[in-house]
Amino acid sequence: MNPQQVIDLQKILVARGYMTQAEMNTGPGIYGPKTTAAMNKAVADAVKTSAAANPTTQALVKTNSAEGLVNAYLTGDWSGVTDISGTPFSPAQQQEALSKATADLAPYYEAQKQYETQTAEELLTQKQADYQAYLDTQANKFQEEKTTQDQAAANQGVLFSGGRVQKLQNLQDVYAKEQAYKQGTAGRDIASTARDYQYKYGNESANTLSKYYNLGGNVYNPNVATGGVTPTGLSSIYNPSGSTFQGTRINEAKAESQKRAAGLLWNRGNKIVQGGYKNLF
Repeated sequence: MNPQQVIDLQKILVARGYMTQAEMNTGPGIYGPKTTAAMNKAVADAVKTSAAANPTTQALVKTNSAEGLVNAYLTGDWSGVTDISGTPFSPAQQQEALSKATADLAPYYEAQKQYETQTAEELLTQKQADYQAYLDTQANKFQEEKTTQDQAAANQGVLFSGGRVQKLQNLQDVYAKEQAYKQGTAGRDIASTARDYQYKYGNESANTLSKYYNLGGNVYNPNVATGGVTPTGLSSIYNPSGSTFQGTRINEAKAESQKRAAGLLWNRGNKIVQGGYKNLF
């Protein structure tokens, strides 16, 4: 301890009645016999007070200095006091605090996940629905346009001409290309929403939304009289396994639980001499 720390300690000892002001005045800032004697009295009182509530507290003197114990007793801050194993708290005590902290915070994070999952599902459902509506509209437009062209070619007597075949091919190409563009846009929108959710909640949670990652399409065939548009099967446009995310929300919950557990242990340490180890959390 440096001189100023000794002075601060001596002032506390004087205030608590363990030494007189006159005794302090003989050597302020010097950790001499009088200060040592006062410290010993304070330590004895600290152990006696704590042991009265829980005899286990007597073990503290085996792993902590007299200065450390009396300073904790006098100031009420026991955060630096170690237990009999030489650690601030045993693994079992730390796990107990962490389990309680996790349980306390669980309702908040469960509600948050439920809300964000529902939001992601609604967004993905809407994107799928919008794309399907586009496919339905295009199917009707293709049929109408093909019928109009067929009727015009029949009226002109060129229904089976080479020029007519080229027009039909051009019609098919236009619809196929536009569909490819729309499907790519819809796929990127879905992937963006899915990736954001996966980033928050990890790969496993992202897999539970896999049914929302599928898009279909239309096959346009102008070479038939009727039924020129048929739907394709669904295919996934996003694969969660392509990325590896532990989940920021999961890590956030763990960090908050650890932070809360540290606070519980801090409170526990500060209450050791007041009530033993009972109901400290």
